[in-house]
Amino acid sequence: MGDGVVLRPHRWDDARAVLDGVMRNYDHLRTFMEWIKPDYSINDANQYIERSIEGRDTKKGLSFGIIRGQDFIGSIDLSYFDEGPKATEIGYWIDSNYEGKGIISRAVSELIDLAFSELGMNRVQIRCATANVRSAAIPERFGFIKEGVQRQAIIRDGKLYDFAIYGLLAAEWDPEKK
Repeated sequence: MGDGVVLRPHRWDDARAVLDGVMRNYDHLRTFMEWIKPDYSINDANQYIERSIEGRDTKKGLSFGIIRGQDFIGSIDLSYFDEGPKATEIGYWIDSNYEGKGIISRAVSELIDLAFSELGMNRVQIRCATANVRSAAIPERFGFIKEGVQRQAIIRDGKLYDFAIYGLLAAEWDPEKK
């Protein structure tokens, strides 16, 4: 993806790097990532890797580590495949030291292409807290339509947050927006 950054499927030996990345970014991630918790452990990281590998093996999802050099700096995935409407959802996070460098934009672009061109999906969705302005900028940049808002859909640190739902159809995707 440029600048020494690659996407690669998660491997069994990624659990320690995932744990270290999550804990290093705990304060950065905790407000908007529903899965993060103060006692996130190596067991949690192993379970995430196991689900990632199982999803790939059963063709129910695809998860990738975002790697720069030897460093694990984030994760991105197509979290499910709904074969009826041919739909999937992209989720992502990046190490705070790499925010604003275009890495997530490039990774999302790659996954949109993968979903539409190789996997035959018709719809890609991205959901994020409306208060997470940086995350919401990603689907907007690629022409996703803001389809709605789930009001007070998640609670983090005792505060309720709204969740925006963005959708993009295969017929709307312009690969030139990469």
